[in-house]
Amino acid sequence: MLVSPLSEHRFYRLLKVGLISLLTIYSVALLYAELKFSQDYVRNYFTDITGPVRFYAVNTTLTTFLLWAIALIFYISMICVDEVDSKKKTLIFYTSQIFLFLYLGLDERFGIHEGLGVITGIEDGFIVLGFGLLEIGLLGCLGDLGKRPRRVKLYLYVAAALFAIMVLIDVFLPPRTILRLSIEDLSKTWAGVFLFMFALEICYGHIFHLKESAQVRVDDG
Repeated sequence: MLVSPLSEHRFYRLLKVGLISLLTIYSVALLYAELKFSQDYVRNYFTDITGPVRFYAVNTTLTTFLLWAIALIFYISMICVDEVDSKKKTLIFYTSQIFLFLYLGLDERFGIHEGLGVITGIEDGFIVLGFGLLEIGLLGCLGDLGKRPRRVKLYLYVAAALFAIMVLIDVFLPPRTILRLSIEDLSKTWAGVFLFMFALEICYGHIFHLKESAQVRVDDG
């Protein structure tokens, strides 16, 4: 049998237990908040994202979705490689991508790096750059880029260029420069799109490998 049932995958079991536990704690905390304080107080946590225009915060919503989708795709890839060839370095790389993009999605939604910038006194653009350098290190040490198909590397390089544009604008352009905000945020969104395609191409490769291996076994059987 090529792939164990998903329910038997160790990481999946841990993930399921962890998510259910966290969601339980989260739900109890919100129930307690309404009982302890008031419905008006807890409404701050349940409210819809609304603002003065129809599609308020749409770009942040889209970018957050892309970052969490990348984490999910790398999780699927991790399951495939774990059952196919168990390459330890590849598994570590995929695990790092899962946690990194989960965090980046949280950061995008809740502005964590802006808060860190206030606390540390470091320009928040340099904090974002730090995560970019971390990703470069992970890709260089664990990503096996030399063995990746040309299309995978192309998506990654375009994403890196767009990320660099975003950081340069954030750090060096005055806040009120014309088109600064739009170009900075759209560069981030498009970088997310190309990183999503980068992750998806890797995942496709594992799925095709599984299908081909299954067909070989059927033919040999």
